[in-house]
Amino acid sequence: MPIYEFQCDQCNTKFDEYFRSASERKKLFCPSCQGDRIHKIFSVFGMSVGGSGSDTSSQSSSGGCGSCTADTCTGCR
Repeated sequence: MPIYEFQCDQCNTKFDEYFRSASERKKLFCPSCQGDRIHKIFSVFGMSVGGSGSDTSSQSSSGGCGSCTADTCTGCR
């Protein structure tokens, strides 16, 4: 079930909306002002890759993803 993040163009409220599938279409209204001028925004999410959970000391600060030391994700594949 995909979750998308939206922002109201009228009051700038950000909110999440659940969809049954990525192809589902539905009319959205702002939960704050009931406006219908809504746009999808880029969502940032966190993810842990192996390891001991919240300990990020083993993760590289040079880029890559998670504990990977590559500069780009293409180096992980």
